[in-house]
Amino acid sequence: MHPASIGNIVYNELELGPCTAVASVEMLKSTGTDLQGLEATVIGHSEIVGKPIAFLLMSEGATVTVCHHLTRQVAVHSRRADVVFVAVGKAGLLRGEMIKPGAVVIDIGINQIEGPDGEPKIVGDCDYASCADVAGWITPVPGGVGPVTVAILMRNTIVAAGRQRATYEHQFQSHL
Repeated sequence: MHPASIGNIVYNELELGPCTAVASVEMLKSTGTDLQGLEATVIGHSEIVGKPIAFLLMSEGATVTVCHHLTRQVAVHSRRADVVFVAVGKAGLLRGEMIKPGAVVIDIGINQIEGPDGEPKIVGDCDYASCADVAGWITPVPGGVGPVTVAILMRNTIVAAGRQRATYEHQFQSHL
């Protein structure tokens, strides 16, 4: 991420958006949820995920609350939301009692914990079992946002290569 990229997001120029943020919002769109007027809570305010998600959602007409490590009573905000994005890197942070029944939960976190068998296990920022009991739609970790992020990265690579080619072709033509 470059400061200019953040500026592009603010001005809704999304052709080369940050991969994980774009992937997360694309996944939400794939549910058929109408983003206009949607109440969204983003837990985590990093420059590469949380803040870009907030801007992307606002550009779609959603009302966005961003929670971070100084937010008091995160559950008050998450329980009110139609969709909760969580990206803080803390296993089990979001629990079922913290979300509204039927809400969409997009878990972007990735954490390694010790499983019941003593072996390392990859989990998200949600307590998946309790959230899945309440949520209308939830992303798994692993296998949720990650593969879509890779697809967006490939799309961005193709777009960037096309831009670079066009620049070189223009430069070549101007020298003839």
